[in-house]
Amino acid sequence: MHTAGFGYADGRLPIAEVYSAFDTFGGAGWQAHDIASQPAPGGGVLPIRAYSNAEEVDRVLVGGIHGREPAGVLALARCVPKLVERGRRDRLLVMPLLNPWGYQGNERYGPAGQSVSDSDHLLGRAAAPACVEAAAITGFVMNEICIRPGAAVLDLHEDPVYESPGYRFDGFGSYLYFVGAGAGDRPPSRRVLECLRRSALPLVPNGVTRFGETIADGAIVDTEDGSIDELFARRLACTPVITVENLLQGPDSPPLTLRVDVYVAVLEAFLG
Repeated sequence: MHTAGFGYADGRLPIAEVYSAFDTFGGAGWQAHDIASQPAPGGGVLPIRAYSNAEEVDRVLVGGIHGREPAGVLALARCVPKLVERGRRDRLLVMPLLNPWGYQGNERYGPAGQSVSDSDHLLGRAAAPACVEAAAITGFVMNEICIRPGAAVLDLHEDPVYESPGYRFDGFGSYLYFVGAGAGDRPPSRRVLECLRRSALPLVPNGVTRFGETIADGAIVDTEDGSIDELFARRLACTPVITVENLLQGPDSPPLTLRVDVYVAVLEAFLG
C-alpha cells in the first residue's frame, strides 16, 4: 500500500506524490515490477518498484538509493511524461526510488543500516547480501529483467559531505563516476560531461572524495566500491555506467530546486 506523506524542510515531495508520479508508467502500458518492500513508519509497507517498457532493455535509470539524496528521485518523477514519450523508441528500465524508507525518514541507508543496493556478495567480496533489499534488488537486475550487454546506465546520487564533520572539500558543484569498458568516451558520457560543465553545479575538476577516491577532470574512473553500478558494469557488461554526484554542504545547500533542475538536464543529456 502507499502511505501518506508529510512535509519536508527541504521542500521535497511527500512520498505519496512521488509514488503517484511513477504510477503513470503503468497507465502508459509499462510493466511494474515489485522488487521488495520496506516498513512504513505509520504502518503498512513502502513498495520498491521498477518499471520497464520492454522485455530487453538498453537504457537504465536509477534513483533514490540513499534517502538523504532526493534530487534524483524528484528529477525522475518530473520526467515521467518525457520518459513515456521516449519509450516509444527506446527500451527503458527505470528504478526510481530504491529506498523509500530512507526517503521518507531522511535516512541515508535502509532499516538495517546498510545500503539497499550493495552488491559485494555478487562481486566476490562478501559471503551474503548486506540486507534483504540488497538481495532483492541485485537479484532483480541479475535474474528477473534482461539488461542487454552494452546498456547505458545513469544513477543519480548526491554527496552530503556535511555528514562527515572531519572532511572538507574545497569545491562547489558536481563530479562523476564512470565504470565499464571505454565508459568515459561513450556518447552518453560525453553529453553528460558537457551538460554538467555548463550547469549551475559545474564539474569540480580535481579533488579527493571523503571515501579517498581521486577526482581527475571531474570524474572517478573504474572504482571498485561494491555498488550496484559496479555490478552493472562487471557482471552485466553495461557501459557506460555513469553515477552523478552533487556536493551538498548542508541538507539544502545547494537548494533542492536547483539540484533537481540540474538532474532533469542531466537525464535529457544522457538520453540524447
